[in-house]
Amino acid sequence: MVNVIDRARRVFGSLCWTAAVLFVVVVQPIYLLPVEQQLPIVLAITMMGLFAQKPLFSRGRSLPLAGLIDLSLIVAAAVTGYYVASNYQAIINRQGAFTPADIRVSVVAVVLVFDAIRRSVGWPLTIVGLVFVGYALFGRSMPGLLLHRGYSFETTTSHLLLTYSGIYGTPLKIMIRYVIIFILFGALLQAVGGSNVLVRFARALAGRYTGGLGKVAVIASALVGSVSGSAAGNVATTGSVTIPAMKLGGYPPHVAGAIESVASTGGQIMPPIMGAAAFLVADYLGVPYGRIALAATLPAVLYFLSAGMAVDLYSRARGLRGMPRDRVEPLVKVLREGWLYIVPIFAIYALLIAGYSPTLSALVGLGMAALLLVVKRVGVHQIAAALEEAGKSAATLSVVAAGAGIVVGVMQLTGLGARLASILVDLSMGSSFILLLLAMVTSIILGLGMPTTVVYVLLVSLVVPALVRMGIEPISAHFFIFYFGVLAAITPPVALASYAAASIAGSSPDRTGWTALKMALPAFIIPFFFARNPALLLQGAWHTVMLSTASAAIGVCILAVAIMNYLQGPLRWWARVLAAAAALLLIRQGIVTDVAGLGLFLLVWLFQVRAHPPGIDPARMPSS
Repeated sequence: MVNVIDRARRVFGSLCWTAAVLFVVVVQPIYLLPVEQQLPIVLAITMMGLFAQKPLFSRGRSLPLAGLIDLSLIVAAAVTGYYVASNYQAIINRQGAFTPADIRVSVVAVVLVFDAIRRSVGWPLTIVGLVFVGYALFGRSMPGLLLHRGYSFETTTSHLLLTYSGIYGTPLKIMIRYVIIFILFGALLQAVGGSNVLVRFARALAGRYTGGLGKVAVIASALVGSVSGSAAGNVATTGSVTIPAMKLGGYPPHVAGAIESVASTGGQIMPPIMGAAAFLVADYLGVPYGRIALAATLPAVLYFLSAGMAVDLYSRARGLRGMPRDRVEPLVKVLREGWLYIVPIFAIYALLIAGYSPTLSALVGLGMAALLLVVKRVGVHQIAAALEEAGKSAATLSVVAAGAGIVVGVMQLTGLGARLASILVDLSMGSSFILLLLAMVTSIILGLGMPTTVVYVLLVSLVVPALVRMGIEPISAHFFIFYFGVLAAITPPVALASYAAASIAGSSPDRTGWTALKMALPAFIIPFFFARNPALLLQGAWHTVMLSTASAAIGVCILAVAIMNYLQGPLRWWARVLAAAAALLLIRQGIVTDVAGLGLFLLVWLFQVRAHPPGIDPARMPSS
């Protein structure tokens, strides 16, 4: 009997999630229903699937009472979604004068959203949302700048559900307008074998060089991540192939996991799709998403350059060679056999840059992926599995977006954002660099265990106004917090991407996480580059962009030398300090600082050449 119930739960949940994805793909692009109706319908269906597939307790499937509670929540999700969708016009007309029925539905819906968040992504985001709701309720008891008038529970919940600036606000709108369609595109492309082709392409490109398997992981994760837009999902997809291969090639398990987690995390900043938060960046800035994808190109290239440099230095220090030539396919062969899989990705990127909407671009890519399914004769079961996987990701992102909407709604209701921005400006003592450091630390702390989307939504109201007030360009400010929200996935003590990679590698999660942080540290200076110099976001004349890119590329490579402690051999402590100083001088692009930075590094290089002449086997570093 228990097995029958379990099977029924799984089937019902899968049907709900698949239905939500198909609903969005069919209804949203041609606006068969107003967006005010689409939002509650999609959220209700995804929550119904969550309540079915993820029980109330870990042993809830064997407890009849828990099963009845789950069934009640499924019904409640359907009722509240139907109520808001069918009465949306009346709700809009009576803003500020809600009926008792409106308030009752709001209370139930907010409780449902919190439980759905807990089941989907755990307690961190749930606790953050509860803290914000508590702040709205007890504002009169808050100290100093946090003091506000306070609101009743009924007023708070009705504002969060029925004003379209809370649960049904911008984050959820972005998910339904663009992100879910891109998720389905990525799922179908992987179902037809696209990930395998991208891994083969990476192997053909970099497999024969020093540390080839590590570099293959970096390139493959960049390519697959540009489609999936998920750090943990990217680890699961490419890591199942690259991590065992790296271990066989001589990489210790924790290093193999670290390399994969660093590379997979970068997928969230790799155009054309990137992570869901990138669509929010475009919406908050009020610019086409294609401009955001284009602006993200150089930071993404620099990120993967730093990751590749770290892998190269590690491999050289330990004598890890490239793959045998007989195991590396010719690049021409891979392109000839796999160009059909690569074309949809470039088509989406080209359409976005040309100025077409993300929805249209995603639909074109989706159509090309669907055509591949027919050409390659992919089975019905594989297609159904892809739809279910896309629905599962869409469900998680939808409830996360609803949770982010709760945070945004409370900040708008209480005016919290403006007050905290003032506090950050005061703490920075007028220094934009100190303010950037505070923003970095805040982004990473908030990102511990929380999705990038939520981190960005939190900080766009708290930190971005302060950064802009200090003279930083709006696009640089938004990208700064977005970038560090992404890096939180590999920042211990809660490094979700590293933990996912460690489970595949069979290594210690903590050791994998700290190794990943070390290998990713050179990338931590990239946001400081483009915060001080928007040319790296393609803002400015072409010659300025080229000079800034060259300065940043040299800077991250030099910092990688200092952190990985290798340049033809181990570095003395003072040489590492000089190399790090040289990299930091290159942060501020200018003739004087660039010349000084290059001069310092030249001294380090000359000493290393003298201490470790070419042709002598490099001294091996201790295992880390």
